[in-house]
Amino acid sequence: MTYDAIIVGGGLAGLSAAVELTSKGRSVLLLEQKPHLGGRTYSFIDKQTSDPVDNGQHLMMGCYHATRRFLQIIGSAHLAVLQPNLHIEFLHPRNGFASLRCPPLPAPLHVLFGLLRLQTIPFSHRLRLLRIGTELMASSKQKERELEQITVDQWLTSLKQTPENRKYLWDILAVGTLNDDPSTVSALLFYRVLKAAFLGARLNSSLLVPKVGLTDLLIDPAARFIEAKGGEILTAAAVDAFEISNRYVDGLRVGRRKLKARTYICAIPYHALSALQSRGKKTDEPCVENLAKFESSPIITLHLWLDRPVIKHEFVATLDSTIQWIFNKSRMYQREDESGRQYLSLLISGAAKYVGWSKEKLVNVAMGELRTLLPTAGEARLLHSVVIKEKRATFSPKPGVENLRPSTETTVKNLFLAGDWTATGYPATIEGAVMSGFNAAEAVRRYLGN
Repeated sequence: MTYDAIIVGGGLAGLSAAVELTSKGRSVLLLEQKPHLGGRTYSFIDKQTSDPVDNGQHLMMGCYHATRRFLQIIGSAHLAVLQPNLHIEFLHPRNGFASLRCPPLPAPLHVLFGLLRLQTIPFSHRLRLLRIGTELMASSKQKERELEQITVDQWLTSLKQTPENRKYLWDILAVGTLNDDPSTVSALLFYRVLKAAFLGARLNSSLLVPKVGLTDLLIDPAARFIEAKGGEILTAAAVDAFEISNRYVDGLRVGRRKLKARTYICAIPYHALSALQSRGKKTDEPCVENLAKFESSPIITLHLWLDRPVIKHEFVATLDSTIQWIFNKSRMYQREDESGRQYLSLLISGAAKYVGWSKEKLVNVAMGELRTLLPTAGEARLLHSVVIKEKRATFSPKPGVENLRPSTETTVKNLFLAGDWTATGYPATIEGAVMSGFNAAEAVRRYLGN
């Protein structure tokens, strides 16, 4: 059989491309080398506790329009709740809790009033936060070119942001969205994220909070949709090589099988594509260049089960701490039971400094941080833990990398790219992955239409 499209990679980029194409009646075969779908975005059931465990914790936003459309198509939008207004709790080890709570005003006034009331920053310093808003509203291509060449730190310094502003607000947001140190990553993507979140519709800045594990929210519903529309999915199916002739893919090899389609979408991480290209014929020109110039940044997620509740909030951003976020999974998943135990997920983004640590050391540090941040955790006993290190969680958006990110089209006429590392204009987020899949599906439809 010759398909309209074969999609290589069953992460969110590949799944969203397959969902979009099958929804338009195209015949699709989706190949994934792992035994499960989801790529770097999946969950599994912990055998000891029966709780769903995400391989990495994700918070989404109202400005994730592609992701929200994806959830609507696959029928799982009801499994994530969008805040009516942006609300983030910050937790400091000495000063306790403080809220960023935006009132129900039109954008960007809601964010303006929310920031002016943020108690983690002295009032005189809060006024300087307004300079960021002024900068976001003065957009131009020339400004974006300048921002691509400087770091987040340099940009914030140029806008006279105080150390308190950066340490207790901007750095937390930058690390959370870009997954690396603000002193090393490009200001451009941070600028775009802030602009998407704080300008436009008021709900753009609200957080979209999953109420189930990532597989139940994003992966299984997508797989069911694809198959219900006639698409085929093969897991544990590693692609050995693309067969390219005269700048067309003639087929691809999976073991001893040769599979053929009219078009192909490669929806795998940049390092996997680099390895795949190296296995092609030596006479083949690489369909994507500069892959060696990309670098990865890790994320560590620590899943802890305690013998008692230590926090009431669904999630908090932490200040002056090794960990950046605490997620109360018992509350998020509505699994607060009579046993009194509590399931928490703690997140360390941009975790290059810690990724070499043993799991035991990481858990000990995390428990120490919890007891420093939360007096209620002082007597809590750890019942169980799971530590997940995603060493290549995202690409690191260093200055200059944005110009290296490839577009959907390649030099091979019927081969298209998807992935959060491609030129979506977004960082390596769920939204970037879904956007890239939709973009690749649209490119395939144009090609087949012509």
